[in-house]
This record gives sequence, structure tokens and C-alpha cells, in this order.
Amino acid sequence: MPIEKKINTNAKLKEGQITKPQAELMTDLEKAGAATGSKMVDIFIPEVYKAAFGNPMQFSVNGVRVEIPIAQKIKVPELHAIHAQRLMKAAVLNKTQRRLKPEEVYQD
Repeated sequence: MPIEKKINTNAKLKEGQITKPQAELMTDLEKAGAATGSKMVDIFIPEVYKAAFGNPMQFSVNGVRVEIPIAQKIKVPELHAIHAQRLMKAAVLNKTQRRLKPEEVYQD
């Protein structure tokens, strides 16, 4: 019976580093907007969600996958922004974290 080797992924999860250059992420987001036919809107994912989602936040809508960097205001397709808001509302935060109010998130 072969011995299974356990791979420790905790170090990789704690790194939280963006794997793609910023320019490449922006190009991917523009392609996602074109593929879904939705307009681009501003979104900001606060730093408090980094532990819940990692950096960048990764998800897909209608088969179009995006990576949204944490703590940076960027433009994303509207459908992805709506879904990101839903994910943030449902995220489980630890006891020391609190959800930010909309006026704290969208500061200019």
C-alpha cells in the first residue's frame, strides 16, 4: 500500500500575493466586460476581506472568471461587481473584524 504524501498549502494561502502583473489583470477584466456585454463600474474590495477571499479575489459569473485585487479601486464588469458585493455580504469574518459601511468603502 503506497504512502500518501500530505502537501501543506497553508503557506501558499497565507502569502496572499497577486500572481499576475496589474496590467495583465486589467486586460483580463476588460475582456470579461466585453464577453458579458456589461458596462465597467468601479469597485473596491476592502483589506478586511483578504482572509476570506485571498488576494486577488477570484470568481466567475456566467463562465467568465475574474481576479479582483484587494484594497485597490478598479473598474470591473457590472455583473462581476454585483456578484462581488453578494460575496462580501455573505463572507464570514472573525470576531475582531467588522463590515465597513458604504461611506467607508467608497471614499474618494
